[in-house]
Amino acid sequence: MKFQKLILLIFLVVLGITGLTFASDTESFTVNGLKVILKKNTSTNIISANIYLKGGAAVLTPETAGIENFALIVAQEATKNYPKDKLNSMLEMMDSKIFSNSNMDYSSLQLTCVKDNFEPSWNIFADVLLNPVFDKADVDVQRAQIISAIKQTVDNADPYLGQLSTDAFYTDHPYSISVSGTIETVSSFTPNQLKSYLANRMKTSEMLLVVVGNTNRADVEKMVQASFWKLPVGNFKNISYPEVNHQAPSIKVVKRDLPTNYIQGSFSSPSFGTKDFYTMRIASSILRDRLFQEVRTNRGLSYAPAAGSATRFSNFGFIYVTAVNPDTTIKVMRAEVEKISSEKVTDSELRNKVNVMITQYYLGNETNASQANILAAFELSGAGYTESAKYTNYMQKVTTDDILNVCKKYMNNLQFVLLGNPKTLDIDTFMF
Repeated sequence: MKFQKLILLIFLVVLGITGLTFASDTESFTVNGLKVILKKNTSTNIISANIYLKGGAAVLTPETAGIENFALIVAQEATKNYPKDKLNSMLEMMDSKIFSNSNMDYSSLQLTCVKDNFEPSWNIFADVLLNPVFDKADVDVQRAQIISAIKQTVDNADPYLGQLSTDAFYTDHPYSISVSGTIETVSSFTPNQLKSYLANRMKTSEMLLVVVGNTNRADVEKMVQASFWKLPVGNFKNISYPEVNHQAPSIKVVKRDLPTNYIQGSFSSPSFGTKDFYTMRIASSILRDRLFQEVRTNRGLSYAPAAGSATRFSNFGFIYVTAVNPDTTIKVMRAEVEKISSEKVTDSELRNKVNVMITQYYLGNETNASQANILAAFELSGAGYTESAKYTNYMQKVTTDDILNVCKKYMNNLQFVLLGNPKTLDIDTFMF
């Protein structure tokens, strides 16, 4: 009871702290074919302005895997109008930051700065996109770092399990192409290829701009028009993916001498931004709590049982564990998956979880940068940026029947990957 009251108190405090931020005005408009989402937030002097490149893995091929990520990283090193030393010194002087990110659904170049330095910071930011130099020395340095990161993924069990699970789950799907690239592809790209690729992406229909902070439409329109008025609009069509639907369970064993076995079972999950997405987020979080109780607390079979669902536009959920004895551990986890798929969770279990997750949502979106990213995610998913404001309502409307139905529909035909070297393995245990 005390815990429930504490959660409620935290929830109310968070609502009070963030209410103004989340209630601030949000509008959209178009400049030369570029959609701009502007969320005015007068409670802070920080401004976030992010350009998102649409498509993610879907615009890549096996031969170009990783090229967009690589190009955005190197583009930040130097531009035609801002040589490397000048670019770095100006950003440092203004306390502005520019960085990039790539995921399965889109890539982004992101700017964070203070209000007084928005325009000069924007000028550098725009030049990174429009006039990157791609000096060979910079390309080679970043190439080495990317390749090192790829090797580290394979060398470390958890990241490698994640990669193997993605490969197994998204067979013959655009997501099967790595947005980080492979050693072979990253090694092959020349400075001219990177420069040409990024230049070809500079069509306003392929881009989305989200600005969050204490600024106004007139100033944003003026800067966007000045920077991007020459860009072609293009004819990019938004990409929609069907849900992945495996017809049977499977397991792939990758042998490696490790002190324990790393196991992930992936299942289809509602796409980001859909109504069932919220239900599955709650359901998988309840499942995670139950797995922790049964696998770790009650039986001591593993220190790290988990469950969850991702936020991809073509989505997956998962159960995860490290275990010396996979058969015994998976049997317990299977029983919990089958239980949540056949019996309703309790009302108190649901309500407590909803309160916690809403609190986490607000805490996770306090900064302008995080708010820009969530607006972009909803917009690019096809749901529309206005849906981001309805998160709380959707979560609160989920019922115990909804939880049961979504688990029945999705938590089956798991695609397992086991990384390790188990002494024994009962394949039938994994077939659910």
